Amino acid sequence: MPICRRRTAVKKFVMLLGLAAGLAVAASAQYPARRSGPMRVAMLADGGTFADSSFSQNSREGLEEMLYSGAPIFVQFAEPLSPLNFERQLAALAERDYRLILGVGYRMAPAIAAVAADYPRTLFACIDGDYEDIPHNVQALTFQVDECAFPAGYLAAAWADLQDPKDPAVAWVGGLDVESVNQFVVGFRNGAEHFNKVKSKQVRVLGDYVGSFDDFAGGQQVAGQLLDAGADVIFGVGSISGNGGIAAAKERGKWAIGVDTDQHNTLLEQQDVILTSCLKRMDRAVVQTVTAALDNQFWGGTRYVGNLANHGVGLAPYHDFADQIPERLQKEIVDIQRRILDGTVSTGWEAKPIATPKKKAKAKAPAQD
Repeated sequence: MPICRRRTAVKKFVMLLGLAAGLAVAASAQYPARRSGPMRVAMLADGGTFADSSFSQNSREGLEEMLYSGAPIFVQFAEPLSPLNFERQLAALAERDYRLILGVGYRMAPAIAAVAADYPRTLFACIDGDYEDIPHNVQALTFQVDECAFPAGYLAAAWADLQDPKDPAVAWVGGLDVESVNQFVVGFRNGAEHFNKVKSKQVRVLGDYVGSFDDFAGGQQVAGQLLDAGADVIFGVGSISGNGGIAAAKERGKWAIGVDTDQHNTLLEQQDVILTSCLKRMDRAVVQTVTAALDNQFWGGTRYVGNLANHGVGLAPYHDFADQIPERLQKEIVDIQRRILDGTVSTGWEAKPIATPKKKAKAKAPAQD
């Protein structure tokens, strides 16, 4: 049966039982007690794949961590090929009694809002998606990545100045010109400019967009142009496209900084040129969200903000460069993060508030498996 007809049938059924159901809820103010069996959890990637060695993969790892730790959950992963399929697949999962559905990526946000309205007893979370008015059964999982990109930009500028003192330059390779990318870019650029200010240097900051998140060759091409312009360090911001930028840095004997996850561990062919990575801990946010749903502590209408203070963002270890980056510079990076935390250094990106919860959202009881 098509989803739209199925949804209409569900609504008609609810209307027929509306009076009795309304009286029952009014009398008890309780949702049905959970039955035995694992909680059904689904995760959908908005980029068509979880195998990006970055954003989507790290989100998946959080759910896999819960599964392998023995949490009482039944998990399904889905990779819609087009945004045109998002709403249909979300609705299909809600119809199949998935209690918590996580959408990975900001492009999933409109579809989640639409389907959440049709299935108010199902819990949803949108990773990197946000709303002015967050639906009562949705959590927006957001990240202050500017707080890790700023010290990364400072490090990149300092490293470029050490390696190429005559004409140092750093560059970013972005996927799309969107907020989730630009938050990295603004932090990185301002971090490099902060280095110039406090050290009286003139490290140039370059950058350009690929126009896609899944164009490895395009990322290589854009990075190649930036390297031709003198870039010494490439900041790859844009999933697979950003990975192409890091690969170009490796090919040209330059250096790179990764994003989202510790790309020293995911881009093995380029790990020897990766100074560090800006960690966007989607995995931790996923674990926290699933745990809250299991404990009936899922608060809808809220915005999770991962930042330096709660370890939702940060810098990865220096790995191969731990002995090459001067100790003085490493201490400066630590001090910059401390000053971001106490407010004496601004990244230049306005932080978002945590939304006030409308109510504790609870879902219908999971289906028996």
